[in-house]
Amino acid sequence: MRYIRVIDGGGNGFRRADVFGTKVRNLVKTKKGEITCVEQLTSFVDGGTLADIAGISYAVAGDIKDGVVIKSPQLPWLNGVDLKAATKDCLCKQTAVVNDMDGAVAGMGALLNWPSYFMGITWSSGIGARVCRNGQIIAQCEAGHTQLDHSPFAPLCGCGLRGCVEAIIGGEAMTRRILQETEIKGIKIPEGIHPLAFLDDKFQIGDHWAQEVYDVVALGMGTYLATIQNLFRLPLVVWKGTFAINRLKIMEKIIRHYMRSILMNKAWEPEMVFVFSPQPETDALIGAAAIFDQVYGH
Repeated sequence: MRYIRVIDGGGNGFRRADVFGTKVRNLVKTKKGEITCVEQLTSFVDGGTLADIAGISYAVAGDIKDGVVIKSPQLPWLNGVDLKAATKDCLCKQTAVVNDMDGAVAGMGALLNWPSYFMGITWSSGIGARVCRNGQIIAQCEAGHTQLDHSPFAPLCGCGLRGCVEAIIGGEAMTRRILQETEIKGIKIPEGIHPLAFLDDKFQIGDHWAQEVYDVVALGMGTYLATIQNLFRLPLVVWKGTFAINRLKIMEKIIRHYMRSILMNKAWEPEMVFVFSPQPETDALIGAAAIFDQVYGH
């Protein structure tokens, strides 16, 4: 077996694993902010264990073109970096660089026996999405930076715009909002409890403030999905990401309510079926390795 060394990077740090088909071994994670330059990244990629590795494939959050990270709102120190060339020069291995959602959707497709038409979406610290038809991703896009709020007071996003869906209902944005609102309201979050977990606990016991926050999140996601459904008429959405895994089932009815209120045809809402990725922790790794094989013909 000739494994591909895959590195998945985004707002929560980097992960490294060796992948063959859907088999993933030697998974290693870094913490957020632990790696902050290309030299540290290539050192992490190496790990002292590259001898039996056929090549290297990155799945990185941001706009990627020909191995160059054009812009990554979640990893701004990679902006403008030719990651393919830097890695190949340093580690002397064939290298591919893809967007993390390209990797995730390719992995979702492989794990779900390639549905003919679907969208994969990550709802975690940020939001990313890709639409796949007949095994091909139809566009490299940054759907998480669709603007929901065009007002001058909309929250600032890492991409530099205001009011992006990621800046309103992404996990990091929601964490900031909860910290601000609890401070203003004089609500104390117990030490050691994540703000999102605190929000969940308060929602479960019927706290009015938490219910209002959940409603804002559901409105944002319902508006976002309705916009996508008006454009693509999707039969299937495959979800991953900590925010989705922890909260989507609780909010799905509210999200769908807002979708119906916005869609041109209300009948299109139930057509969009929700499922979760079978392997949300490893689908991007599996997909990035598959794309490397396509590029290099392994």
